[in-house]
Amino acid sequence: MNAPATIDHAIDDAERLFIEAGQAKVRAEQLDYRRKSVRAAMFIKHKATVKSAAEAAELAECDPVYELAKEDWFAAAMEAETLKARAEGKRMRFEAWRTANATKRAQMNLR
Repeated sequence: MNAPATIDHAIDDAERLFIEAGQAKVRAEQLDYRRKSVRAAMFIKHKATVKSAAEAAELAECDPVYELAKEDWFAAAMEAETLKARAEGKRMRFEAWRTANATKRAQMNLR
């Protein structure tokens, strides 16, 4: 495979990874909003049966419905951060490759 095709392939892979990372971030943000909405709904539900807001908040955070929403958000946030790290790793490898090639060209010009 020639160098331009390899470069194009690497750039296409990086672009796909950055798009996936961005989409995963948005998904995590959506699930965080959902988690907060569920917590508020559970707070209201439990506030009707207890005397203090602190107790209602504690019960809301222990509610199985909130726990599920929180677990969904954690999983989405983990996926988003993992994809972000992979994309950044790909960017770093590309920059290292580019620097190495620039150094080779500079050395060839010195000869």
